[in-house]
Amino acid sequence: MRWADRSRTGPGRFALAWLLMTLAAAQAPALQLAPAVTASLWSERDGVEPDRPFTLGLRLLHAPGWHSYWTVPGDSGLPTRLTWRLPAGFRAGPIQWPAPQRLPIGPLVDYGYEGDTLLLIELQAPPDLPLDTQVQIGARAQWLMCRDVCIPGEENLAITLPVREGAALIASAHARAFERAREHIPHELKLMGASATRSGSRITLAFAPPAAGTPSRLEFFPLEPGRIEASAPQTLRASASTVLLELTAAQPVAADFRSLRGVLAADGGPDAGGWVGTIEVPLSGAGP
Repeated sequence: MRWADRSRTGPGRFALAWLLMTLAAAQAPALQLAPAVTASLWSERDGVEPDRPFTLGLRLLHAPGWHSYWTVPGDSGLPTRLTWRLPAGFRAGPIQWPAPQRLPIGPLVDYGYEGDTLLLIELQAPPDLPLDTQVQIGARAQWLMCRDVCIPGEENLAITLPVREGAALIASAHARAFERAREHIPHELKLMGASATRSGSRITLAFAPPAAGTPSRLEFFPLEPGRIEASAPQTLRASASTVLLELTAAQPVAADFRSLRGVLAADGGPDAGGWVGTIEVPLSGAGP
């Protein structure tokens, strides 16, 4: 069973898809017996300081063969969502998405995560937070987990943290996991001589090799849905002077597709000695 293609859905259909999947899960409780994904809410430090930012993490532990989704899911799927329950004066930022993997599922390719994944979120504490008290921060996490079937998952999570002066706070037992997660969050990448051209359905990204060296493997993940055909091959041609990555535009090509915006992951990303970064390159050329 596969859920409908997410890549061309708008906000209304996104909400409807979650509703339909929740109803489907309620009618088939046996599918949820296996712990395909286990969710937890972690803190980077052992408390909160008034008027200072702090970082929490949604930890998703996937059973072997299962995956959840990136912010742009690829050929199918839905991204993980968080709905916060915050004390007065607290604010939560967006999920800081680590670079995903390409996950072939039959003829489709999804963008998402396997294994042990930590999604970071920065929150802000209010200035009038009393010291030597405790705050409880809650969140409703919703995700779609897929293998040969897709099952919606959700859980109400909460974490209780003491309020202290910054000097009294220490790293939590999960601090190293937060460090590793930050290494996989892509930041703006400055590519020398970068250009992106479209001829019909073919898009060619060209740039000079970065200081880290000419990549032997390169993957592009679009930050806008409906731009790139997820299941199409991505062909790398690289030399000492030029890196060329050929992609396939999703059909029909959107009229407002004027820049190639996404994440580049080279040589398997940081875990394998490579790198990740975000790019936005004006797209030139045209064609049917």
